[in-house]
Amino acid sequence: MTGLWSGMAAGGPRGVQHPFRLPSGTSLRFALLITSTSVAMATELGAMAGTAAYFTLGGGSVGSLTRALDCGRRNFAVAASDPAALARMCEFPDDAGGGSTVGLAAFATLWLTVGITYWLLPAYRLRRRRLRPFRPDLYPDIQHTLTGLMALAELRCPVRFVVDLRDQRPTGLAFGRIGRRHVMLSGGLLRLHGIDPEAFRAIVLHELAHLRNRDVDIAFLTLICHRLFVFAVALPMAVTAPFALLVGWLVLPGVAIFQTLLVAAQCALAVTVAHAVGAVLRSRELYADARVAMWTHGAYSLRRLLAAQHGIERAAPRRPLLRRTHPSAAKRLAALSDTSLLFPFSSWDAFGLALSCSLVYLQVAQWTGAAVGLTDRGSVLSALVPAVLLGGSVAAGIWRATLAAHLDHTRWAGAHRTGLAVGCGLALGTFGDDQHRTAFALGIADPLAVQMSWWLLLAAVGYGFVRWNAVTARAWAPVVLAARRPFAPIAGCCAAGVALLAVWLGHVYPAGGPGFGLLTLPRPLNLLPTPLDYYGYVFSVAAVLPPPPAVITVVAATAAMPLAAPFAARLLHRVRDGAPAAGPGRFLLWPSPTQASAALLAPQRLRPLRALAGGVAFGAAAGFALWAVHVVSALVFPWPIQWLGSVFTFYHVAVAMLLQLAAGFFVARRNAHHDLRALHGVLAVLGSGMLLPLAAFASHDHFACVRWGTSHPACQENPLVGMGTIPATITAWTAALALLLLPAWAALRDSIRQQGPLRPPGSLPSLPRTR
Repeated sequence: MTGLWSGMAAGGPRGVQHPFRLPSGTSLRFALLITSTSVAMATELGAMAGTAAYFTLGGGSVGSLTRALDCGRRNFAVAASDPAALARMCEFPDDAGGGSTVGLAAFATLWLTVGITYWLLPAYRLRRRRLRPFRPDLYPDIQHTLTGLMALAELRCPVRFVVDLRDQRPTGLAFGRIGRRHVMLSGGLLRLHGIDPEAFRAIVLHELAHLRNRDVDIAFLTLICHRLFVFAVALPMAVTAPFALLVGWLVLPGVAIFQTLLVAAQCALAVTVAHAVGAVLRSRELYADARVAMWTHGAYSLRRLLAAQHGIERAAPRRPLLRRTHPSAAKRLAALSDTSLLFPFSSWDAFGLALSCSLVYLQVAQWTGAAVGLTDRGSVLSALVPAVLLGGSVAAGIWRATLAAHLDHTRWAGAHRTGLAVGCGLALGTFGDDQHRTAFALGIADPLAVQMSWWLLLAAVGYGFVRWNAVTARAWAPVVLAARRPFAPIAGCCAAGVALLAVWLGHVYPAGGPGFGLLTLPRPLNLLPTPLDYYGYVFSVAAVLPPPPAVITVVAATAAMPLAAPFAARLLHRVRDGAPAAGPGRFLLWPSPTQASAALLAPQRLRPLRALAGGVAFGAAAGFALWAVHVVSALVFPWPIQWLGSVFTFYHVAVAMLLQLAAGFFVARRNAHHDLRALHGVLAVLGSGMLLPLAAFASHDHFACVRWGTSHPACQENPLVGMGTIPATITAWTAALALLLLPAWAALRDSIRQQGPLRPPGSLPSLPRTR
């Protein structure tokens, strides 16, 4: 088993990735646990307290609640702009003692309880298990071994060893709080020192590794949060969920489906917390094993113990995944042999983060807006805090996975699944936020077709954010590996992604506000099916009310981040020419061959000018063909375009967008074997957008001149008048669609063809590995 480590030390073809150069997966999963637990406690306890206050302190009843809901449904169209007037008119319970106040109180109570429990738990554990201090005079040989292990671990905090002579199993346990760290040695472990000293060293080193990794506090807080969640949220939820469904079916049968979806969101949040608890505890064990392997150059004794444990586990029944606090012995052995297994970013983690942030997005956005004095609910600043919570954690996980894949001379294959997971989490979380939950209860929510359209738009935001981060991380990976401060470009790109996500969320969430079905759309939008009504309305609002120039500048600069990576790599190479550089070696446990390091530092060969030129050429050809088709149709068979124009007056806008997407797919297909081929396709869409919208409008106007005569209004107006912003808006929306469709097409194409990982230019033939 130690052959891999010795082979890498001798300069083999691959380097073992350093598990502690990037933020650990334990920290990211712990962030998910804290977020999901806080959301669950604040929302569920707040809702239960508000309901209890209504039925007890307020003197309400089921009948009064039914009358208030019916009144709200009847008068919503009149008083929708004034929620306070609607509450007074229909005698809704006020927010005193509930809502955001109770949510904040539940949040504060949660963390106060967690802090007190964390501080007192070590003393309780010492007393409950009757642990006694380790006496060196009784075990001088063991004391000598412990002294050597402490020197090997290089711990900066004092450690107190305690014993549990009643436990005859050879086990150890690291626990404690800040300033008081303990390592428990069982009676069986003390006897093991005389039987198998190497096994004793491996077990004790594993516990010391937990202290060195600083994950003891994480484990304690994880267990405390889990128990609080079970008793304060999960059990009450299990009792009240059937009652809520029954009330929904009896009081308002028409909205029972939405009540079911609300319960589904709550159950998904509960599963997220359970998953995060197990993921945190399992991840810390893998990183402790990796630390032992670093200290002992392969952890031969630990491998021997895990191999024996694996034989026992194969014969024993396995526990469900959500209840496992330790990874299997097979997984631990695999992680010891290949440290790249420590860097994946789970789709379930991404889904849980998106679900938790979406559940409280509107509430957090309102608090942010009130703090900075904003009145516009769709402001980018109001969406900044939710974007930081979601985007920062997701982006950090994506960068870890992408950089690990790059060091392994592959590319991250989980971008497609992770994007779908984030999109689904954002959509599912809307079932439980205050605004939509109230709308569902009142029965005045948007029609299901409109809701599905908005959920699809929101899911597209999450998917696009993940794909943008994956492309950016892949393009900037050589810069990160060569930079003196590698975390500076990572932090800059993550901040840019958070800004982009804040813009998207700030514009998409208000588009899903209840009441869209009350709007009367102009022609020709009201002639289309309801989902197209919705998307047409969103498009028209974006065209008529474009965002401020500062927001457009931020979006443009952020979207161009992947394009700047090759130039940054060349500039960094020029600046550091002749200067000593650690390069990829700092991210590897053992040095890699010079040629392999050079391949890792080779920037992606982006050709933005060629992609733009290809898009311009495609747009010119498609525009001329579109004009020719319109002229020939006007002279020979005009009825198809006449019929299309009578149904959809602005059909030429849709035609221009479809042709621009065709240009993007054409250029992306020409770069089929390039990692960033989707980015080339987006640039082609932008290039074709310089000509195609104008060509589409000119073709439509020329058709009117030929067919209906020069007196027709469309022919009398100059097609270039007032066309300064409309082509740019069409091009921007088409590029946004391309950012979603092209990466999805690339991922599906790779999965269908089962294409192996692509080698970077100049890499060795022996470097690539199968996925």
